[in-house]
Amino acid sequence: MNALINYARRLVAIAAPLLFGLQVLSAHAATAPDVAIRTATDNLLGIIEQARGYYDADPERYYKQVDSVIGPLVDFNSFSRGVMGRWGSRAYYESLADDAAKAAYREQVKRFSDSFREGLVRTYSKGLLAFSGETIEVAPIAEAELDSGQATVEQRIVGEDNDPLVIRYNMKRGKDGEWKVRNVMLDSLNLGKVYRNQFADAAGKYNGDLDQVINNWSVSSAGTSE
Repeated sequence: MNALINYARRLVAIAAPLLFGLQVLSAHAATAPDVAIRTATDNLLGIIEQARGYYDADPERYYKQVDSVIGPLVDFNSFSRGVMGRWGSRAYYESLADDAAKAAYREQVKRFSDSFREGLVRTYSKGLLAFSGETIEVAPIAEAELDSGQATVEQRIVGEDNDPLVIRYNMKRGKDGEWKVRNVMLDSLNLGKVYRNQFADAAGKYNGDLDQVINNWSVSSAGTSE
């Protein structure tokens, strides 16, 4: 298991530039997700190169730049609710005793979504800096997937060792026509599942006290406790 976790962390560091290289090319036009990935990755790589010159002195500036890119692109609400597992489900919400408990729960969900977002931004912003000229290939999306409103964008990263890393972005088109990331697969590793297992472990440790889980949440340690 430790070998798998170390492998996963290596993949995350390599894949981070691609995970957060997604951008919407126009606020008024629905761009195919594969086209958005190809175009926006080039733009983000420019940000990374600039950050190498100032990151040590001003990391917060870099984090803000990354957050401004990924904020509109990743469906953090759905992603974080998925990470919460059964504690993020409609059934759990409906099981709460009264309106006060439900109101408190909604606040917990918001706090966790904010914490999850901040943790991802900081963890993957650091991972972006590890990118060093790998070749990137993106497979075209089939028309049937686009019509369905859900698509898996497959990307291949080939480094000096010519051993490709395959990344699959699970994306969904919203009512506004924009595609957003819901989950990511790094080769056979389900990133959402790694975080979901971490959340479940923490919920067990704190006897289902969601406030404790949220207060002690750290994306950077995802998977290390498995």
